[in-house]
Amino acid sequence: MKFTVRVSLLAIGALLGVLILAAAEDKAPSGYPQGWSPETAKRWHFISQGTAIFPYEWFLGLEQPGQQPGQTELISAPANLQRLGFLADPADPTGNPDGLPVGLYKTQVDFPDGKHKCWKGNWLGLGCAGCHTGQVSYRGQQIRLEGGPSHIDIAGLTAQLFGALQTLKTDQQALARFVARVQHPLPEVGTALGCFAALPSFPPDPQNPETPAGAGRLDAHGEGLNQLLAYPINDARNYAPRTAPVRYPPLWDTPRFSWVLYNASIRQPLTRNLIEALGVQAPIKHDATMITNKVTHAVEMDNVIWGQRALMDLRSPRWPDKFFNAPDPKLAAVGASLYAKACANCHDPAPAAAAPGACEEIQVRTYDLKEIGTDPAQATTFAERRVTLSKVGGADDIANYEAARIVTGNIADQWIAKSKDNAAAAAAINCGRPNEYRGELKYRARPLNGVWAMAPYLHNGSVPSLHDLLLPPEQRPKTFFVGNWEFDPVNVGYAMASETPGAFKFDTTMRGNSNAGHAYGTDMTDDDRKALIEYLKTL
Repeated sequence: MKFTVRVSLLAIGALLGVLILAAAEDKAPSGYPQGWSPETAKRWHFISQGTAIFPYEWFLGLEQPGQQPGQTELISAPANLQRLGFLADPADPTGNPDGLPVGLYKTQVDFPDGKHKCWKGNWLGLGCAGCHTGQVSYRGQQIRLEGGPSHIDIAGLTAQLFGALQTLKTDQQALARFVARVQHPLPEVGTALGCFAALPSFPPDPQNPETPAGAGRLDAHGEGLNQLLAYPINDARNYAPRTAPVRYPPLWDTPRFSWVLYNASIRQPLTRNLIEALGVQAPIKHDATMITNKVTHAVEMDNVIWGQRALMDLRSPRWPDKFFNAPDPKLAAVGASLYAKACANCHDPAPAAAAPGACEEIQVRTYDLKEIGTDPAQATTFAERRVTLSKVGGADDIANYEAARIVTGNIADQWIAKSKDNAAAAAAINCGRPNEYRGELKYRARPLNGVWAMAPYLHNGSVPSLHDLLLPPEQRPKTFFVGNWEFDPVNVGYAMASETPGAFKFDTTMRGNSNAGHAYGTDMTDDDRKALIEYLKTL
């Protein structure tokens, strides 16, 4: 596909028509004590891992596709980003000069491989905080939840960005406005647009339809491997439809888990963070160096280490008594005994707070898919997906997680070997855990401290509230709306019964979206259910 750029001299000289992203509020929402200083939280919100998903000035300058004639609202408009679930944050001259929402940042890219060869300069990056910073709103007040599940709709943002690029092919006026905003020479922009248009893609498979993720979810495994091993080397054997979306998990205590991810599949913190950064499009050269100890990549290793080290100090949020009613102590005492009978067989007690930087490990329990009965798609696709590394000098057929182990292990080993300081930093976050990946047909059961702040529930986010989770599966809502931050402190979850601006309709009948299983404690009376929920608020 070839782009032809025709823009008048007046358009070239037009003023930058972009709205620098501004917070929707005069100040950030209230924080809640979780073991971090305000400075740590601010850095976490905007630190770069080296991920680069889209040219930065393009993100600022593209108009939302599908608007009515005469409308030119930008994708980067704060109202649009908030509809996509991003949390507004005030501009800060040092940490967030452009007033970006939490989790987005500007990063410099000069890389000769893959999609990143198309544009030299500023790129938009997506950091850990984008998916792992939550919020609750209640009667006009907001509480920020560090490390909590976010509501961002990555697929929605991506669809807007690439839909806007398609519009530029047929709408010369939109193209003129875009080039004027980008403020780069016309040949440079035209060449880059053509480069992007020529990138490999794979058509939808009508026989294997994808499951829309919507707000607060992503098929991270499916999409991450597509971005790492399918599109860049143009190999259809490595491509898989996204059919197993999961909700963004909370991050408190995870640095101490013996195995992480919902299916307890990765052992070492450093290599887990590396595969995440690569899956979110940190530049890497796709040749034989991927499977050697001389990998060419742009992952910001020091920042990866810093982020993991910060998470070691993160604590789960306590129920905010000053915003909601405090848990009833008598009712919670009844709930504690019910918890011992219905929940404690799988979920360990809340772990004791570790000293800063300590390496005490939490042995995460896992349970067979048939035993727990929840949607099997995430664990099954992780265990069964095969890929090829033949185009980069590796095995022709290999388990996907083994390929990830090889690539991330080589990057980690290469960085560690550079200096004693690097080796010490890696050791401090790895806490003796080796680089191991596995694909078991099981799901983990994490401790439930902070469970009140984890809605929606189950690994795929298919149950709106704790109240719904304690109902028999056949009585749980079949459809509901996600994306609303308004909290329901009685049922403990977000207000999901009715549609709000930007909301996504969750349909539990779709592949990967089942709300079945986890039938523990579902035979209680209403009074017992209320008592157990009251106790869960105290964890």
